[in-house]
Amino acid sequence: MRRKQVYDSTVQSVERTLDIIETLSEYRTGVGVTTLSKDLKLHKSTVHRLLTTLMLRKYVEQDPETSKYRLGMKLFELGNAVLSKLDIRQQAMPYLRQLWKTTGETIQLAIVDQYNVLYIDVLETLEKVGVKSNVGERAPLYCSAAGKIWLANLPQERIDDILKNIKFESLTPYTIDSIDKLKVAINQAKETGYGVDNQEHSIDLSSVASAIKNSRGRVIACVSIVAPSLRTNIEKIKELGAKVKETAERISQSMGFNK
Repeated sequence: MRRKQVYDSTVQSVERTLDIIETLSEYRTGVGVTTLSKDLKLHKSTVHRLLTTLMLRKYVEQDPETSKYRLGMKLFELGNAVLSKLDIRQQAMPYLRQLWKTTGETIQLAIVDQYNVLYIDVLETLEKVGVKSNVGERAPLYCSAAGKIWLANLPQERIDDILKNIKFESLTPYTIDSIDKLKVAINQAKETGYGVDNQEHSIDLSSVASAIKNSRGRVIACVSIVAPSLRTNIEKIKELGAKVKETAERISQSMGFNK
């Protein structure tokens, strides 16, 4: 379908190029120059010239057997780039606030940076005795709840590669200090859907975390609940684990993820 001409106030060649891209999106199996020129009411030579430029930049490709044109992988790459840059903090905040109100504990949003989790947003508890946390703080994968659930969602081959490069450091008497122990924690996270840090990173602090996934099922962030260990016995950890898992699933759904 021919789009409304707005060439008087814009760059004509850009408008025509965008018209071609949008028209190509309507033809799943590709389309020839003649059909394109009729749809766009442009001379075939003009359409061919623009298609040639788009092909050189990988925005369009031509089927060698049918000679029909179709959208190229470059547009797919750009689309993924837009999705990956979607501000997860803004998207997650309504759900984080709800979790914060429900639990009364400190809520963290984290991403993974090499072999550490990096906290990119924090909602601090209003309790007199609670966890103080700052945006920009880091924690090793092996002794953080977010790190464990992130590892639990990776392919086994990728997990094995990462484990080979982890250097364990005992931050508290409870810190995991071996690959075998970490594998046990990862498997537990796989089974429950949330990772647990029981005084491994900071003494007297416990946390649970679950993974946020994008539309392709890739983990892009983790949400954590952090609380003083005096308020987190085994049953409480299970309760908080269920809540953080539910919150992560809701955020994932808002990002387009479907199980």
